[in-house]
Amino acid sequence: MAEEIKKILEDIKKLKEIEDVAKTKRKVLEEKLFSIVERPIDGKPVWLSDEAKIVWRTEAKINQRAGRIWLEKNPELSKRIFTVTVKPKITEISRLERTLELGDVPVWLKDFEDLKQEIKIEEKPQLQFIKEEVEENE
Repeated sequence: MAEEIKKILEDIKKLKEIEDVAKTKRKVLEEKLFSIVERPIDGKPVWLSDEAKIVWRTEAKINQRAGRIWLEKNPELSKRIFTVTVKPKITEISRLERTLELGDVPVWLKDFEDLKQEIKIEEKPQLQFIKEEVEENE
C-alpha cells in the first residue's frame, strides 16, 4: 500500500510541474497576444475567432494597510466602498461620484476624494474561450 501511495504522489507531483510550466507558457503567450491586439475605443470585446475573445476588465486596488486605516478613519464610507476583504467596489465608487455631482453631500462622504486618490484603478485584458453548447437529441 505504501508503494501505491508513493507512486500516486509522484504522479501528482509530475502533473503539478506540468501545470506550472503550462501556466507560465500561457501567461507569456497571452501577454504577447495582448500587446498585439489593441483595445477598441468603444471598449467592447474583440472576437479573435468563433470561440475566443478578449474582454477588458477594470479592477480597483488599494494597499491593505491603507484600506484598514480608512476603515477606522471613516467606517461609513469604507463599508460602502470596500468588500469584506478591503477590495474597492468599482460600481459603488461610480455611484458615489454621481452622488457628489448632485451636491447635498452626506457628512461621511467628505473623505471620498482623498480615499479615491489611494485607490488604483486598472484596466486589464482577459482572454476568454466560449464553450459551444452541445445539443442533446431527445
